[in-house]
Amino acid sequence: MIVTPDQVCKKDILIIGDKIREVNDNILPREIFHGCKIIDASGKFVIPGIIDAHTHYFMKSSSNQITADDFYSGSISAAFGGVTTFIDYAEQQRGHTIKEAFANRQKEAKGKAVVDYSLHQSVCSLYPNLKKDLEELKTEGVNSLKLFTTYKEDGSMLDKESWLDLLRMSRDLKLLITVHAEDDEMIDQNKTKYKEKGELPPYFHTQLRPPEIEYEAIKKVGNMAKSLDMPIYIVHLSSEKGYKALKEIRKSRGKIFAETAPHYLLLTEDLLKGKDAQKYFMTPPLRKKEDNLALWRAIENNDIEVIASDHCSYTIEQKLSSSNCLNILSGIPGSETLLPLVYSYGVRRGYFDIKRMVNLLSTNPAKIFGLYPEKGSLKVGTDADLVIFDPEKEIIISDSMQHTAAGYTPFDGFKVKGYPIATILRGKVIVNENRFYGEQGGGKFLKGKESVLY
Repeated sequence: MIVTPDQVCKKDILIIGDKIREVNDNILPREIFHGCKIIDASGKFVIPGIIDAHTHYFMKSSSNQITADDFYSGSISAAFGGVTTFIDYAEQQRGHTIKEAFANRQKEAKGKAVVDYSLHQSVCSLYPNLKKDLEELKTEGVNSLKLFTTYKEDGSMLDKESWLDLLRMSRDLKLLITVHAEDDEMIDQNKTKYKEKGELPPYFHTQLRPPEIEYEAIKKVGNMAKSLDMPIYIVHLSSEKGYKALKEIRKSRGKIFAETAPHYLLLTEDLLKGKDAQKYFMTPPLRKKEDNLALWRAIENNDIEVIASDHCSYTIEQKLSSSNCLNILSGIPGSETLLPLVYSYGVRRGYFDIKRMVNLLSTNPAKIFGLYPEKGSLKVGTDADLVIFDPEKEIIISDSMQHTAAGYTPFDGFKVKGYPIATILRGKVIVNENRFYGEQGGGKFLKGKESVLY
């Protein structure tokens, strides 16, 4: 059964080279091509390759630690989860241009990835030729920027006085602004409040960065974007209050869109009180069960467009190297578990159907980030990126079965029913029955076109 956002139906798919050449009933390739290989997907779903719109491979932390996964190991892990395209970040550094950041990131990725990839560009400081550089990067295939409203201490945050200028430039060039939405001033106030307590254990992450800071940041940037009549996209929406801000901006006719991640749907902040709490430490922090449920409702109500992993993996040793929440390395692995978790806990529990799942994990990110229809579809003439998905395969997710260099998953012990058994990238089977057949450097950089949100 092939699955698209529009239909679930029994069809054959003919692939020639790296493209889908026909989608029809009862294609008989042996009568057309001598030696044509047939893959029997009876009883399975065939869906477009997953697009993980939010990853951080080979990323340097503020303490100069490098993530466990580089573009090679991270993309292998992703491929085992049915991901055929990921979108990572080129991060501007203070005193450097975005063109330098983009060129450096391309060098780091070149010849490494086993699946296709694209890049968002973060902006942490404005400079005289920025608009010209943005225009040039757009011709290079960058169609989305990232604005941090926090992380002032490590230089990632763009000064609040510059937000409006960046938004204006982005609107003029039709570049999509994506936002890490946490109010830095409120975080600083909370740090001052708890300073006298000395070393803060992991759970205090939730006290320093409560849902209110997400609400405030979304409202501030959302209202700025509304004043300019331009779209913005909120990354890793984590809370009911954040969702409330989203709805308020939309109610006042703001063009605001959002993604969330499986950990904000399935894990709770209680994990930050337990053993090895650092393994569950990311930013924004985990929230309460009520927040999980609110985000499921948001997806159910079509108020969230994308589910992505925010894969940012460190080894257990790296994670446990500090117990002070101000110094714990932030981030978890997630690309490999994205699809099975969303299917098992979203589709099987009735929050949405499998067609909507394809939208959330593939078609919507492809359209939003300018990769459609080559990616995110099963249209004739497009890249043959497919996942063969067994809806009856039952697995207990474990650390040992993961392919990430982190060596663990925060979803260890989760039961799933429904699992990818084969991943096809541009007509080539790169994963089949838990064996890898791809090659280092087999993925290519994708130039994004203009976002459909403009």
